[in-house]
Amino acid sequence: MRNIQPYTIVDRIGILTDTFTAATTDICTQSAHGLKNGDPVVLTTSDTLPAGLSLATVYYIIEASTNTFKLSLTKPQSYTTGGGLPPVPVVDITDTGTGNHTYTMHDIGNNINVDDFRHCIVTVDGDDSANIDLGFVGSIGKSATSDDAPDFSAAATHLNQWAFVEIIGYINGTAVDGSAAQVSQTGTNAHTMYEININGMKWLNILMSGWSAGNVTVRCRLYND
Repeated sequence: MRNIQPYTIVDRIGILTDTFTAATTDICTQSAHGLKNGDPVVLTTSDTLPAGLSLATVYYIIEASTNTFKLSLTKPQSYTTGGGLPPVPVVDITDTGTGNHTYTMHDIGNNINVDDFRHCIVTVDGDDSANIDLGFVGSIGKSATSDDAPDFSAAATHLNQWAFVEIIGYINGTAVDGSAAQVSQTGTNAHTMYEININGMKWLNILMSGWSAGNVTVRCRLYND
């Protein structure tokens, strides 16, 4: 076995959602929000979002503290507040908007480029009394003319090509067919492991279809033999 590469698809993710307020200092506030730096969120509102923020846009949490956070359009790879790599750009919020504003964790993980590998083992780990459903999704490219990653959270079309993929359980070799809820991860410290045939595939990810509690971490190891 050689060329083994580990990747994290999601790290302690739960579909958290709550209301928040935003200030012209770019600080968003919600008591005990539970979000972490790097978490992806989308925003909705009952009226008008604060200027600088948009609907149907994925933002990433940065500078998270217990009760506040900021938003960025750039996913932080190594976020620091002093020294090391520079922080990612903060969204400039220029007014507080009107109505009630809501953040919701985005329902997909990190797109993993599996183009150079033949085999994939994935692990699904639950904590904090996890109760979440997810399915594995794959793609050979966004369209017939683009091998970019599709938007897995949008409907599959000829211009946004993806599908759920079959996985094989290590515990008994049972095949689990593609669906929006292939894996139901429940319980604290729950752990499952699967194999996925990625021959010819370009992109791998997960799509979360249900959540009621806790968090889940999904990792994959890619290799050629």
